[in-house]
Amino acid sequence: MSINVGSFGFSITHIIFFAACAVALLLASLLGRKRKLPIADAVFRVLAVTLIVARFSFVIRYYDLYLASPWQILNVRDGGFDLWVGIAAGTFMLIWEVLRRRPLFIPLAIASFAGLFVYVGLDYYQQQRGTEPRLPMVQVQALTGETMQLAEAFQGQGLIVNMWATWCPPCVREMPLLQEAEARWQDITVVTVNQGENAAAVTQFFAEQNIQLTHVLLDPSSALSTAVESYVLPTTLFFDHQGRLVDSHVGEFSSARLYQGVERIRAARE
Repeated sequence: MSINVGSFGFSITHIIFFAACAVALLLASLLGRKRKLPIADAVFRVLAVTLIVARFSFVIRYYDLYLASPWQILNVRDGGFDLWVGIAAGTFMLIWEVLRRRPLFIPLAIASFAGLFVYVGLDYYQQQRGTEPRLPMVQVQALTGETMQLAEAFQGQGLIVNMWATWCPPCVREMPLLQEAEARWQDITVVTVNQGENAAAVTQFFAEQNIQLTHVLLDPSSALSTAVESYVLPTTLFFDHQGRLVDSHVGEFSSARLYQGVERIRAARE
C-alpha cells in the first residue's frame, strides 16, 4: 500500500502514476528526437490537462466541503482526483494536439497510450495481488489494557480505521476531522489505531489536544501496518460492513477525501 524512501513515504498508487508519466515522457522524448517533433511538449500538455481537470472535477463534487478552507483546493496531496474524468479530458487534449499538428498523431498516440497502459496494468496488478483485502485479524489493545482482535471487535460495521502516532504532525492535524466524522456519521465507526506507543502517551495526547474519540486502540508492535503493508503515517482505511477494504488513503486527508471514503463504504452496502 505504501513504502518509505529515506525520510519520505509514498503511496504505491502514486508511484504507479509517476512511473506511467515517466514512461510516456521518456518515450515521447525518444520519438521526438528521432522524428524531430515536439512530442514531449505535447505529452506534457496532455498530462497537465488530465491532472487539472481531474482535480477540478473532484473539487466541484465536494465544493461545499472546501468552502470553510478554500486553500485546501491547492493541496493535491489529499489525493482528491476524479481519474476517469481527467483521462477523458486528456483524450480530448490529445485529439486537439493531433488536429493542430497532424505529424504528431502516431508518435503522440504511442507515447500517451503506453503511459496509460502502464498505469492501468500496474494498478490492476496491485489490486489483484493476493487475496481480497479485508479487515485484518490483528491483536490490538484498548487504553484500559484489554486486548481484542480488530476484525472480531468491529464485525458487521462500516469502519474508518486511522493508523497514526502522536509524533506525526499530519496525524495530529487529522484528529479534529475524525472527531467530526464520528459525530456526523452515526452509521460509520471511527477507529484510531496508534502505532508503536503506550497508553500513557496516547492518553496525554488526547487530553492536551482536547480530542474525544470513542474507539482509541493501541498497536504496540505495529502489527496492523505490517498486515496492510503500509509503513507511512497517517494511513486511513475504509472497510464496508462485510469487512472488505473499499478505499484507502496514505498521508493527510481533507474533509472531501474523507467524505469520499464514507461514500464508498455506503455504496458497497447497497
